[in-house]
Amino acid sequence: MQYERAIIRLSPDPEGFGDTPDKLEAGDFSSDVPLQHTHSNFEDDEIGLYVGLWDTETMVEAGGPYECDEFMWLIEGECQIRNNRTGEIETVKAGTPFVIPRGYDCQWHQPGYLRKFYVISEHPGEEIPAAPAHEGIVIPKADAILTEVAEDAPFAITSGASPQHNVCYKDTTGRFFSGTWASEAFESGQRPFPYNEFAYVQDGSITLTGTDGADQVFNAGDAFFIPEGVECDATVVNSVRLYITVIKPD
Repeated sequence: MQYERAIIRLSPDPEGFGDTPDKLEAGDFSSDVPLQHTHSNFEDDEIGLYVGLWDTETMVEAGGPYECDEFMWLIEGECQIRNNRTGEIETVKAGTPFVIPRGYDCQWHQPGYLRKFYVISEHPGEEIPAAPAHEGIVIPKADAILTEVAEDAPFAITSGASPQHNVCYKDTTGRFFSGTWASEAFESGQRPFPYNEFAYVQDGSITLTGTDGADQVFNAGDAFFIPEGVECDATVVNSVRLYITVIKPD
């Protein structure tokens, strides 16, 4: 399937979602095989990048080192992630973002229905690290202290504020990172986007404009994905605060 390289708006309930169940293997679960569905918004097998929507019913996955770095935004339900070394269980509820690091020895326990946006980084040329970049799940703080974006700024600011960010997680390669990004009012010029980025609008609003001149407005509660190389600019009229996940090119 070919995926359009353009600004992509993610829907929590896309047309046809739930019509076709995922094909699952019994060996991947310590429970009965559940009913799950996946809606893919973007895939790039060359760099192991996958973005979309997923749901599941009650289940327990087979435990072991997590095979990817994955950012999730829980839309509905809650999940429990068990640390297989300590037995500690961390619970994440709807309305919360979190990251499971690649190589984290854990087990997913699912009590009831769950729906989420996901961003998976599973580079085909990399082995699962012997030790994860962080021992445990990582939850960006809603009130994280932000510092000015010193490098790799996503937008070419032409006027207004200087965006700030807080990186709460970075993988062992430095290519995948996640955290918070915020800014007061600004305008930017159009240029190719420097990397792949998923964003969930925590507060405020941001307008993105592609080469076709069409504006896309993203308000609190909206999610979008910009593939690397897509030409666009951004405008923030008042302020915006985003949860972000970035996958840099090789």
